Amino acid sequence: MKFLNLITLFSAAILLINSATLHAEDTSALATVPVTVYEQIDSAKTQVPSTQTPSTQTISRNNDSSSNKPIKHDELNVLFIPGLMSNASVWSELSHELGSDYKGQYRSHFAQVAGFADNKVYPNNRLSKITAALVSYIENNNLNNVIVVGHSMGGHIAYQLALALPERVSKVVSVDGLPFITPIFTRSNKVTAAQAEPYAMSVKSQYANMNQDQLNAYTRQGIHVQTTSELNQAKVLSMASGSHPETVGRIMADLMTSDLRSAITSSNTPILFLGASGGFSDNDSKEVVKQLYTEQFANAKQAKVVMNTQSRHFIMYDDLPWLLQQIKQFIGKE
Repeated sequence: MKFLNLITLFSAAILLINSATLHAEDTSALATVPVTVYEQIDSAKTQVPSTQTPSTQTISRNNDSSSNKPIKHDELNVLFIPGLMSNASVWSELSHELGSDYKGQYRSHFAQVAGFADNKVYPNNRLSKITAALVSYIENNNLNNVIVVGHSMGGHIAYQLALALPERVSKVVSVDGLPFITPIFTRSNKVTAAQAEPYAMSVKSQYANMNQDQLNAYTRQGIHVQTTSELNQAKVLSMASGSHPETVGRIMADLMTSDLRSAITSSNTPILFLGASGGFSDNDSKEVVKQLYTEQFANAKQAKVVMNTQSRHFIMYDDLPWLLQQIKQFIGKE
């Protein structure tokens, strides 16, 4: 199976997803958990925190069951998960709009991944650790009717949560996050996780030896496929500049070898996949991307694939009204 050049294909396929190096002995600079979750008290008024430090209007729950408080079984909970090298601020506008439309009808929960976008580094953070911590958060806080909204890597984690907690996760919204990302590199869904293993290890090693300037340069190379405006491109670059290269590479390698295509076919949780092909200028390329994405959900009858042909990878930045409309229709409130 031939793999295309990773950097070129990240740019070409919209998935160049998006710290100074910490000294091992400086334990005060390290995170104690792989992911922190903040609950937003009033999503119609409160802005999402951009770092791990909660504002006076947010509650940091982490995964400690001692922080439990009663949760109504029929209450709607929305868990927002960002993508690689991103923080919860990417969901700020979407959450604000949803909160304005559905005042008092749901509670927002925002994940902040350690090692990304100015969040402290968690030693040897892995995709599995992040997922397990979020499972614990949902269980320990007795959350039900959870709608998981994830971008890119966050979308992949959303599928994992639906598989792990089918009685608690009621719906999944994946914003340009696939069950298996490696076919983006091979341009074929025939590739397997086993075939991807050596290439994933190469990526992991490459990022482990990368300094912050190199990580920033890599992100800048593909910034035009991330989002359209210079302002939003600056946001993506800023988050990358606060991300830990080794953590990024480790979790990228995990994603490249995590294939959920078969697993989601056995799930009854409704899935809405919102893909972006606006990074391509010609219709033929957009159709190829649409087919590649659609094939991954071919046997998942509970999944719906909707493409945005104008937006780039950060759909929440490029076309918020469209994203909001799709989610509201999926939730069943419109």
